[in-house]
Amino acid sequence: MPVQISVTKTVSAPLHTVFDRATQIDARELIQPHGPMPGIIDVDGHDAPWSAIGQVRRHQLSDKSTVREELISFTPDQTFGYRLTEFTGAFSPLVKSARADWHFTQRTAGSTKVDWTYSFTPQSMAAEPVLWFIVKLFWPGYLSAALARVKEKAEEQSQT
Repeated sequence: MPVQISVTKTVSAPLHTVFDRATQIDARELIQPHGPMPGIIDVDGHDAPWSAIGQVRRHQLSDKSTVREELISFTPDQTFGYRLTEFTGAFSPLVKSARADWHFTQRTAGSTKVDWTYSFTPQSMAAEPVLWFIVKLFWPGYLSAALARVKEKAEEQSQT
């Protein structure tokens, strides 16, 4: 049974600007340590903005673990999604794969709603309760902090 978590943030910037910031932000800047959760410290492979299905990169995290990320959906100014596999470190015995989906909705001419959903597939039934606990306890703050960085960049760009 997948373990799912979603965060939502409204950004005071036009949809196109918010989508561009989300797809262009450097992964090392987006995913930073938050509580016990590691940040991305290095990117191997596709190190440019997400823009085409099939793009792949491997992240090295601050806890010395790695994860493979592949862009699996991309519709400009609407949505993008990626799959995470090949976890090493503490997540390796817990997570078989994860999928992340970003959805962008224009609220008004200068306001955009961003929904970011993660769905984790546990390695086993035994791993599911531990994974559920980690995802439900730590992931909302982890994702919210990252989304706040996208919001800040988009709103800065919108004001210039």
